[in-house]
Amino acid sequence: MKIKTDTEFISFSDGICNIFTTDEDNERVPNKYTNLGFANRVLGFKRYFEASARQINVNRVIRIPQLPGIDNFDYVEIDSVIYGVKMVQPIHDTNPLSMDLTLDKACI
Repeated sequence: MKIKTDTEFISFSDGICNIFTTDEDNERVPNKYTNLGFANRVLGFKRYFEASARQINVNRVIRIPQLPGIDNFDYVEIDSVIYGVKMVQPIHDTNPLSMDLTLDKACI
């Protein structure tokens, strides 16, 4: 008999973000997702030092509902601050299904 892990219920109530991408000229194109709720996540030691070893700066980690089409070439706007997506991690033991985005401040 397989032991089930506890399901974590997520409310995505820490704020609102917009997810967008840019074209070949580095110009912003219309949002992929607008007014998307997110939950702040703790930037742990393991994630911080793994990113540092790869010379990646990490400013923030958020959890959003699991949605198609989000990748490392996208940007996230939170409170008029733009972050680049550095890593997308699907999370399968939450309700609803979610994904963690590791973010770095972007200059576009």
